[in-house]
Amino acid sequence: MTRFLKTGLVLALVFGVVWLAVIIWWQESRTLPTGLDIGLYLFALPLALIAAGWAGLRIARARREARAAAAAAPAAGTQADAPAAAPALTRLVALAGTARAAPGSDPAAIHAALAEQKRPDLDDTLKNARGFPVFSARAAHLDSEALREAAAGEDAPAAARAEDCLRATALLCEVIESLSRAARAHVLEHGTPERDDDWPLLQVELLLPAPWPPAAREHAQAQARAAAAWPETRLRLRPHEARDALASDSLLRQLALEPASAARAPLRLVAAADSYIDAQVVQDWEADGTLVGNATPQGRVPGEAAAGLLLDLDQAAPDAAVAPAGAFALALSPMAHRATAADARGAASEPMLAELTTRFLEQHQRRADDIRALVSDADHRGSRPLEAAGLASTLFTTLDPNQDCLAVGIACGYTGAAAHLLTLAVAAEACAQAEAPVLAVMTQDPALRTLALLSPSPSA
Repeated sequence: MTRFLKTGLVLALVFGVVWLAVIIWWQESRTLPTGLDIGLYLFALPLALIAAGWAGLRIARARREARAAAAAAPAAGTQADAPAAAPALTRLVALAGTARAAPGSDPAAIHAALAEQKRPDLDDTLKNARGFPVFSARAAHLDSEALREAAAGEDAPAAARAEDCLRATALLCEVIESLSRAARAHVLEHGTPERDDDWPLLQVELLLPAPWPPAAREHAQAQARAAAAWPETRLRLRPHEARDALASDSLLRQLALEPASAARAPLRLVAAADSYIDAQVVQDWEADGTLVGNATPQGRVPGEAAAGLLLDLDQAAPDAAVAPAGAFALALSPMAHRATAADARGAASEPMLAELTTRFLEQHQRRADDIRALVSDADHRGSRPLEAAGLASTLFTTLDPNQDCLAVGIACGYTGAAAHLLTLAVAAEACAQAEAPVLAVMTQDPALRTLALLSPSPSA
C-alpha cells in the first residue's frame, strides 16, 4: 500500500510540474493550443519523462548489482576453500610485539592515548603554502636536526638524509632493537649458548616504502642490521617493498604458508616503518589536494610510525609445544572486497564487513561475546571510521565505544606502510590487558578488507 501511494505521488508530481510549466509557457507566448498540442504536451511529454526515469533507474540498479556481484566473486571463491584450511594455514604465534608512533614509544602508551581520544596537534614546523601550521602526528622524541648530523657523520647517501627517511629509519631501529632483545631473552630462558653459532637463526623481514630511493632503503637495511642485538653470523635480513597498505598482511600470510625445512629460520622479526613528517611531503600533498585542511577535510594527517612482531614459526605448527608466557596467537581472515571504494564520494559502510566477521569468528569457534576489544587502522577519512563503528554496533554491542573500540589512525595520523603492523601491535596490547581475544580490522586499502584475530596463547 505504501509503495502504491509513493508511486502515485511521483506520477502526480511529474504531471503537475509538466502541466504547470506548459500552461505558463502558453500564456507567456499567447499560444492557442490545438488538440494535438494538448495531447502532446500535457500527456505524451509527462509519460515520456516517467518512462525515461524508470528506465534510468533500472539501468543504474542493474549496474550496481553487477558491480556488487563482481566484487563478491573473489571473496566467495576464497571463502569456499576456507572452512577446512584457513584456521591452520593462517595461524601464527607471536612472542612479542612493539611499536613507536606519535602517541608513545610502546604499544601500552599508544593504547592509552587512543583510549583517551587524543588527536594530532598543529605542527609549528610543517606549514602549508599560506604559511599556516598543519596538523601532524609527530614522534616528539626524534630530533630531525640531530638525525641529519648523525647521518652526515656516517657518510649516509643524500637520498637517505631526507627528513622522512631519517625519521622512519630511526623509529625502525628502535623497534628492531627492542624485538631482537625480546628474541634474545626468549633464547636465554632455555640456557645460554656457548658459541655464536649455537644461537638459532633470526631472520629480519624488513618492510620499507616502495617509493623510497634504493639508496635510502639500503641505508635503512644497514642501520637495522646494526641495531639488532644478535650474533652477526646468525642474523639474516630480507628486505621487502611495501607497495600498498596490506603489504605486511601479505607477508604474514606468506610466512604462515612457508614449509618447514632444516634451513628455515624459526624466529622471524617482521618490522615496518614509514614517515610523512617532511616539508616536501606536505607540499606535495597540498598540491595534490590530499593534505587535510579547511578545503580538504577528508585529506590525510601526516604521521609516522614503526612497528613489528617477533614470530616463532615452530610454535605455529599443529604439533607445537605449549607457547611461552606472553605469547599470543594471530589468525588472519580471508580478504573481502568493497562494492564501492572507500575513497569514492558518498562511500558508506557495507554489510560485507559484518558478514566476513561472522564467518571468520565461526571458523575459529568464537562468539561475538568473546571479543573484548575492536582495534582498527581507521582514521578520520570517509567511510573508514564508520565501517569499524558500524561493525561494533552490529556484532559487538557489549563493547564500550570509547574504551574498547579504538581507531589507531585517528591519533597516529597516516602511517602508510607501518599502519598494518602498528594496528596489530596495539591490538596485541589490548589482548594482553584484557586477557581475552581481540579483533583487528584493516580499512586503509580503498577496496580490500581483512581481519586479524589475536588470542592469548596458552602458556606453560
